[in-house]
Amino acid sequence: VVVAKVQVQTIGDLVAAIGTGRAIRSLTISAEVAGVIEEIRFRPGEAVKDGQELLKLNSEAEEIAVRLAQVKVDEADANLKRLQGLVERNAVPTVQVDQARTVLALARAELEAKQYELRRRLVRAPFDGVMGLTTLGKGDYLTQGAAIATIDDRSSLLVAFVVSERVAGAFTLGHDVRVTTPALSGAVFHGKITALDTRVDAASRTLRVEATIPNDQNRLIAGMTFSVQVQIPGEKLPVLPGLAIQWDRAGAFVWALAEGNTVKRVGVTIRRRENDTVAVEAALKDGDQVVIEGTQGLRDGASVSVVQN
Repeated sequence: VVVAKVQVQTIGDLVAAIGTGRAIRSLTISAEVAGVIEEIRFRPGEAVKDGQELLKLNSEAEEIAVRLAQVKVDEADANLKRLQGLVERNAVPTVQVDQARTVLALARAELEAKQYELRRRLVRAPFDGVMGLTTLGKGDYLTQGAAIATIDDRSSLLVAFVVSERVAGAFTLGHDVRVTTPALSGAVFHGKITALDTRVDAASRTLRVEATIPNDQNRLIAGMTFSVQVQIPGEKLPVLPGLAIQWDRAGAFVWALAEGNTVKRVGVTIRRRENDTVAVEAALKDGDQVVIEGTQGLRDGASVSVVQN
């Protein structure tokens, strides 16, 4: 027989999965109040900044209400100052000044309420993002709570995928991931694992994982399909030539050299193939020798002559 030495090596697992991307923040912008659209200040697909004005409802009535409330504040303030001057000359009792302060406070509160109602007629972006499509136009009547458009923060994408419970324990926060998408052939993106589910799903025996992929160039869009690859820490496994693997009804095995120039059958489970070698789970140690040629007719305990080592 011809034999080869077994080498115990640390073999890393490359876990592959299919995931779906979503924006790191996503929201459907809705109307706080009902009204007629006076102006739409965004275009679908446009990048907007936090606080940027997106839509303005007709606010003529609210503007008038604010001006009237401001007049009341000015009048109450002037009256308070006048009474304070009279109190200094003991011309009016101090109780009138206290009443005037109360009137001014109420007028200012009313003004703030009217200003708040006016601000609600102007819809602003809740965060930096990209605007989605809208069917609205100038003159449309918008009911309270009606959807205006979607906004997605695509500065990074979250890619959700699942992995088998066999490798779930090797996944940790901050682990590097590599993703590709059919939508951008040849492009490779790198990110890190940022979320792990707290339990393995009992039905599918899988763990849900999320990775964050930076999207500085805005090439990735929410909803894309991604091929995910994660290199997890390896385990020590016997590595031997593929020629040593034999098969019968009981499964895969090798003939290992034993004491007294005899051979013994050792069952193996193949974990990975690479070129001409295989990594296996088996009762083999580093330096053990396995038969790679001359396996015909061998049986447990058979004597052999090693012609090449």
